[in-house]
Amino acid sequence: MSTIEGEPAAAPTDATGTEASAANPPESGEPEPNSRSSRKKRAPYTRAFRGFLEQLGENPREFDQYRRGFWDDFDPQGSFEEDLVEDMVENRWKLRRLNRTHQAKLVEIRRRTELKRQRRLASEGREEDGMAEKWLMTTQGVTALPDSHYKFEKTILFLIGLRAKVELEGFTDWGTGCLRVIFGESPGLSASDLVRAYDAGIKTQAEGDEDAKHWARVSFMGALAEEIKAYQKLQALYREGEIEIPEATRDAQMLLDEKDLGNMLRQERMLELEYQLKLEQWSAWRRGKQVAPEGSPQGGKGGAAPDFGSARGGGAGQLARGRGSVGRAAGRPLSNGGLSL
Repeated sequence: MSTIEGEPAAAPTDATGTEASAANPPESGEPEPNSRSSRKKRAPYTRAFRGFLEQLGENPREFDQYRRGFWDDFDPQGSFEEDLVEDMVENRWKLRRLNRTHQAKLVEIRRRTELKRQRRLASEGREEDGMAEKWLMTTQGVTALPDSHYKFEKTILFLIGLRAKVELEGFTDWGTGCLRVIFGESPGLSASDLVRAYDAGIKTQAEGDEDAKHWARVSFMGALAEEIKAYQKLQALYREGEIEIPEATRDAQMLLDEKDLGNMLRQERMLELEYQLKLEQWSAWRRGKQVAPEGSPQGGKGGAAPDFGSARGGGAGQLARGRGSVGRAAGRPLSNGGLSL
């Protein structure tokens, strides 16, 4: 794309110095105000900045409209002021792009976090540490695994299967092996009661006392029902925390890392300092034009350059003599974009 594509060429003027309306097409295809003076005072944009907007996925027409607002607000007079206005337009546009990049970065963080969570849920037991989890399951039981859908589904499945086995066949060696698969060789406190109740049932069943076997079965089935209920509740809580994530939790995950945040803050500050410097130059130039140059009685309206040293308060003179941006005293070294060296 040409660096000045869409910008009008310089229009010829008539005898009075006013541009001919027929030779002044709208800037970048946008309609211009009817005011003849507003068409005359805004020069065509000739910088390379606009030529890259489409390559960056931006709309040059929006940039032209944004630029028009700056020209209407500042009303630059002369080449120097026009150049300052163009600098400020580009600076503010870069800041808008930086803010948009910040929002896009948050969107990417949220998308990446969600994909990571979904990938983890889809690959439970099959990720890199899957072998370690299988070893842990064989030695310490399914309940020793990290919380996952696999853990809760397998635990509840084994417990329900054990209940059906006891109801049909009573206490058997199969049930002892099933409890070992679920809770491992060293079950926890709550699981220990269930294991002891099952071992007591096996002993009672071997003794042949029907009444004792009945009460042993009732005691074990009650403890087993409580265990199943507890794991079903844990499964529901896990599902709510992993799938039905509230928006507040999602927002809490959208934090820029220290490197990205530092880069964005540094760029934002450099753009703000650059813009501040341009405003200082603009102010110094305008104030200097109001003061008469030495040897010129026209009060700054002569052909000589403005005398910044005699501007009100000396602020403009200090800036023109190279003091730099606000906050840096005379004699201090120059900064990199306003940041202390």
